[in-house]
Parts: sequence; C-alpha cells; structure tokens
Amino acid sequence: MPPLPHPEQRQRILFYLPMVTNWWFVHIVEPMLRRLGERHEVHVLAPAPWRGTGIGQDELARCADLPELRWYIMDGPDHPSTRTAPEDAEGLIGFVRDLAPDMVLCRTADYETTRHFPGTVRLLMEGRYEPFAPPPRWILLAERPHDHGLLAEMTPAEADRLRAMIAPAWERLQRSLAPAPDERAMLFARLGMPADRPLLLLPLECETEDNFFAMHRLGTKPNAALVRELSALLGDRCTLAVTNHPLNDAHVDAAALIEAVGDCDNVVLLPPRIGMQPATLAMARHADGMLVGDSKTFALAAFFGVPMHRHSRFDSGGWLNAYGALAPFVAGVAAGTARRPDLEAARLWFAQYLLNDAFDPLAPGDDLLARLARPFDPDRWEAALTRLARTLPALFAEEAQASG
Repeated sequence: MPPLPHPEQRQRILFYLPMVTNWWFVHIVEPMLRRLGERHEVHVLAPAPWRGTGIGQDELARCADLPELRWYIMDGPDHPSTRTAPEDAEGLIGFVRDLAPDMVLCRTADYETTRHFPGTVRLLMEGRYEPFAPPPRWILLAERPHDHGLLAEMTPAEADRLRAMIAPAWERLQRSLAPAPDERAMLFARLGMPADRPLLLLPLECETEDNFFAMHRLGTKPNAALVRELSALLGDRCTLAVTNHPLNDAHVDAAALIEAVGDCDNVVLLPPRIGMQPATLAMARHADGMLVGDSKTFALAAFFGVPMHRHSRFDSGGWLNAYGALAPFVAGVAAGTARRPDLEAARLWFAQYLLNDAFDPLAPGDDLLARLARPFDPDRWEAALTRLARTLPALFAEEAQASG
C-alpha cells in the first residue's frame, strides 16, 4: 500500500459511487462531502440513475450550495455495467489514474476494478451490527466487501483495554437478551416447530434490485431456490427456520418464497418480529446452528456463541470457528459437538468494531482521513466510547453519566 498523506494536508479525494442509493447519499455520502469539502479537493464520479442507484438530479440539487465539488456523471449506454463489471474497465481506471486522487472512497460491489485505482482505496460498507445496533448510517471502511470478523493486529494490553471498555455494555446486553428457561419450548410450540430435533436458522440475504453485492453470493439464488435446496439436504435431521431480510419484506414479492416454504415440511418461515424483537435476533439465541453467507447476521451467531456455517468467497475471522462445508456442520450440530465462536474473542471483535472501526458520518469530532491514515488507533477509543454511550444510553448508562 502506498504511504498515506498526512490527514491535515489538503488532499484530492474521489468518491466513486456506482451503487449509491438515494438513502445512502442523503444519510452518509452528502454529510461526508460537506465535511471533507471544507478543507479538501473533492471529486464525485458516478453513473446516471439505474435500478435505484447512481447520481441524478435529486442528489445534485442537494449539493447545489457546494460549488467547489467536481462532478463526473457517467451517462453513456454502458453506465449500468459499472455496478458489476464495467464494459470499459481500462478507460475507467485510466480516468481515475489521470485524476490522481490521494484517496478514493467507493460505494460499489465491483472491488476488482477499484483495486487498480491509485491512492488509498476503501469501500464504504454498512456498519450496523446487531445486537448492539447503532444507527444505520454508521459505516465501515473496508478493502473488500464481506471480510467478516477480522481482528486487527494489537498488543495483549490493547486487547485487554478494548475488552474492558466494552465489558459493562457487553454484560448488560448478554443479561438482557438471555432467554427465560422455558422460552424455547413455548416459542417452538407457538411456531409449530418440533422440539426434538435441532434448529438451524437461515437469515435470507437482500434481493432488492439495487443490491449488486449479490453478484458475490456463492449460495444458490434466488432465496426461494436456496430454501428448497437446503430443505432437501437437511431432511428430517433438522428444522430450518427462515427469516426474510427486512428490505425483502418491504420491496420484494414473497410469493415464490412462501410457496417454497409451504412445499417443505421441515421449514418454517418466521414472522418479521417475535414479540418486540426482530425475528433473527429473537431466534438466534435459541438456534443450534446458523447458516450465513455474506450477511451481517454472523455477528448474532458470534454474540450468542452459536455454531455457524458460512458459505462465502470472503474471509472469516478464525475465532468464529465457522464451517466451510455443510455436511460436517450439520453432523456436528446433530451430535451436539459443533464448534462455536470464541466468546472472549467475540467481545474483543465487538469492542474493536464499535470503538475503533465504525465511523459515524454525523459525528463532528470523528476525522475520516485520520481513520484512513491510522486504521487502528487506541487514541480514539475514549471519544468513541463517549459517542457510543450517547447513542445507546440504555447499554452505557454509567458511561453516559460519567461523560456528562
């Protein structure tokens, strides 16, 4: 990686946004453009609108008061291809090389093209992981889309400090989410699930038309076909509990999924919520195993110590102890011997994620360029803890009072 410029120097920053939606632009990108544009030279390269992504008149109008921004809108006949595999990748790479940015911030599924861009290149990825669940505008700066659960290199003292800083909230959340002794039996009976065989939880991934990250999925597509495939593979050894992605519930026709579940006698489609909680969170603490691909729900398995099978082309933290093959995973779950995530490492990862990695575009004291220059920086943890305590006061009551 080339040396990073000092964050206080004026820099040339490119936002490359083939997959930006209007929600992402309004809540995440625009605040970043405004803050960075005060001190740096900012350029925006994006395609015209298509399938709910790109930059159009609405987004441009929102920034009409920022005349120093440089806009480059790709509107040729091949602009839809920039979401996945650009038809003229060499021309695109050449344009960015000629622009010579110091840093490139990307909202795209096509990380193969962006890795050829000059400067420091990072993807803007969702940074809201349950069960802590900070605001959905929080993001992570990633080198690849779905490398999950990776721990930074750190000293034992730094790891101890991170764990200690998050310990009160971690323990409070573990207590509050611990199920009552009879809850599993009552819940299984209410949902019509047999209590005498293991439960595997399958959180389905997003299938909206603007989710081009689906190009990386290794699992069977669409979700209805995946359910049928897993049902046949599992047979009567396990019950498969399925939760739909919230965006699918809101925007995707569920007829094929409902039909698939109805045709499978070992599958239950859970309602969006169970009691006051999202169904995936409510059921994860009762699951004997979880099946995940690129979904952020791996974090729930980590928090509750649930064995997981992860079918993905991306990396998984070793502490997750995730199975890459389905057969040994199912055999281990059925025998009660499946390996589980390391809970102490889980606490460390959540602490790293919340206090070191996650970025809030609206936090005035959080310096994005300093984060790029110093991806792991113990000097920002105290300020991050203070912000987190204000964001999640029920979990950080003591910390919030101490910070005033």
